[in-house]
Amino acid sequence: MNIIRPVFADVDFGNKDINPIAKYSSIGSFTDVIIPLMMIAGGLISLIMLLLGAYKYLTSEGNPEKISKAQSTIIYAIIGLFLIVASFILTKVIGWVLQVNMPL
Repeated sequence: MNIIRPVFADVDFGNKDINPIAKYSSIGSFTDVIIPLMMIAGGLISLIMLLLGAYKYLTSEGNPEKISKAQSTIIYAIIGLFLIVASFILTKVIGWVLQVNMPL
């Protein structure tokens, strides 16, 4: 006597109402959404780190060790922001050279 009966469910993973990932037909359409969001997030993180470094610098009270840590935070935030801008420019140049339609 078999009490548990098998259940056969027919799920269409291509349906956009059931599977939200189905609206991305390819990896390219998925990266069209993700890359701008990552660049915005990176820019916001750089801005927050820059403000944090400035706050550390203002509240260092002349302590050379605290000033050094604040300056390194500011320098790393500027380097990060530079890398984000450079990657954006590099992506645009590569897209222009290869004549590829870029999402940004």
